[in-house]
Amino acid sequence: MAQIYQTLTPVHWCSVPELSHLEPSERRNLSIPLETRDGELVYSRCRMFDVNFTQEAMGDVTRGRNFSWPTKPCSAVDGWDYDLSGGMYHTIVSESNWVCEDDWRANFAQAMFFAGAIVGSLLFGLLADWYGRLPVLVLSNVLACGAGVATGFCRGFIDFVVCRFLVGMAYDLHFMMMYIILMEYVGPEKRTLVGNIPLATFLTLGAGSLPWIAYALADWRLFSIVTSAPIGAIVAAWWLVSESVRWLIVKGKSEETMEILRKCARVNNKTVDPSIYEEFQAATKRTYQLEMDNSTNWMDLFRTSKMRLRFLIINLTWMVLTVVYDGYVRSLAILPYSVFITNSVAGALELPADLVPVVTLDRLGRRWTLMMAMGLAGVAGIATGLVPQSSAMLITVLAMASRFFTTTAINSGLQYTVELIPTQLRGQGTGVIHITGHGATFFAPFILYLSNYNKTLPYIVLGSLSVFGGLLCLLLPETADQNLPETVADAEHFGADQSFFQMPCLSKRWERQQRLNDAKDADVTISSPSFEDALGGGTARPARQYVKDLSDPAFTGIGSAELNRQQHQQQQTVPHRLEHLPTDGWHNKAFVSSDPSLDKHQTSRL
Repeated sequence: MAQIYQTLTPVHWCSVPELSHLEPSERRNLSIPLETRDGELVYSRCRMFDVNFTQEAMGDVTRGRNFSWPTKPCSAVDGWDYDLSGGMYHTIVSESNWVCEDDWRANFAQAMFFAGAIVGSLLFGLLADWYGRLPVLVLSNVLACGAGVATGFCRGFIDFVVCRFLVGMAYDLHFMMMYIILMEYVGPEKRTLVGNIPLATFLTLGAGSLPWIAYALADWRLFSIVTSAPIGAIVAAWWLVSESVRWLIVKGKSEETMEILRKCARVNNKTVDPSIYEEFQAATKRTYQLEMDNSTNWMDLFRTSKMRLRFLIINLTWMVLTVVYDGYVRSLAILPYSVFITNSVAGALELPADLVPVVTLDRLGRRWTLMMAMGLAGVAGIATGLVPQSSAMLITVLAMASRFFTTTAINSGLQYTVELIPTQLRGQGTGVIHITGHGATFFAPFILYLSNYNKTLPYIVLGSLSVFGGLLCLLLPETADQNLPETVADAEHFGADQSFFQMPCLSKRWERQQRLNDAKDADVTISSPSFEDALGGGTARPARQYVKDLSDPAFTGIGSAELNRQQHQQQQTVPHRLEHLPTDGWHNKAFVSSDPSLDKHQTSRL
């Protein structure tokens, strides 16, 4: 996102040194022809009138421009004039004149950024599974800090591209490693909260403040240094953050595992029986031995047809997510408002968009939350493209809605994809997924290029992709309230017992209904052989009859005559087993009696 403010392209036109004594608006009005762009008549960015603007000819020229004058391309020697009004400032684009024939350079630098992300995801993903999550967390952030600061000192195209490539290498894993550590430490009921609250807080602060930091500094070099230098503080994580216990278990590092667990218990003020540690350590050794006997690599995710299909669906879903998200982020330049305002509003939307998954992921589940978010983003995107271009405010509102739902979707997908990959391959698997995602983002600029034909056409394409991705994720299993798969074998069988409409809220409701049904059955049915034997006969009797039999005069003080009367009355009112029912239960309606004296004998449980 930082490169948006490093490569902003101000409004520009050909520079004419002979007219430097005039005001910029006068120079442009006199020397620049008009052309049609996006259906509007605007000043040309790359052509000028081919007229002799020397002092000798000024007398004729200043009478006004003549649209019949011939035109020619801007001169690379004379350069361009840039409009720095509205808070715009010089960037590497304006300093190096990456416009007109060289306007591909900024896009190429961005492409190399994603190329670096592909290399970094693969490299750091392997390192994370080989050497641990914590070393990769520190290393990737040190790389991001160094290359980001170095970007501010770039003087040419080559060094800028190299720095962007290096920053791209750290782009994904520099925070994904911390995310994976969090996911591997907490139980199913806390994963949503722990995974989304940090994103909601810090991503909102970063995305909302970044435009105004750039606006206040008004210097792309200083902006690069100021926004990159604080990343170096992550080095402190080496002493503050513990390595993933799940990774340590898989790697057979039982002593380090026990040390971290004891530290967790000490920090949380918990007392754990030493025997539990011993049993757990023995289990970790068995897990490690199993891992040694069945060594794996990321290719194992493709060895069986079921896991191969699932992994391909995960990759395709993530590719759609990244293309749509990157497209919506960059499409803000299409909107007819200041880039600082639109990006800050979009950044402020990160907070509610990041908090929505906290509420929905554990109720609707990961799968249905992702489907609904992508579906709504798709509907809003398609609507944006169908609205008349004259309705600027409505287009902006719908575009922001698309960005909101897409942010919710990618945050949900971020957690979902991590949970679907087994622990022993989570680093490599996540790296492969993000590699395919970064590769797919190469298509985002081509989608946005469609705005040259129709300004809002990219939104229709992005919206259609969102709907497709939302339907695609329904083919994946639900991970909410489930123990994460540890091995490839676990992942192979994961979700086999789930229904298509698997949702935590429905599952919990079904479980509550089952408990109520069981309790209701207990109210009206007592038919076990042991209970019948306890009554001294082979014929089951209702619970209230059993309670009645306990009303012995020795216990209640009721006279025998009164007791005989009550027993005779009960024999007339207590129903008998229906002949057509099995001998192991009572028909519920058989317990209904109109005798009010029996109400006090109704029992809820034995």
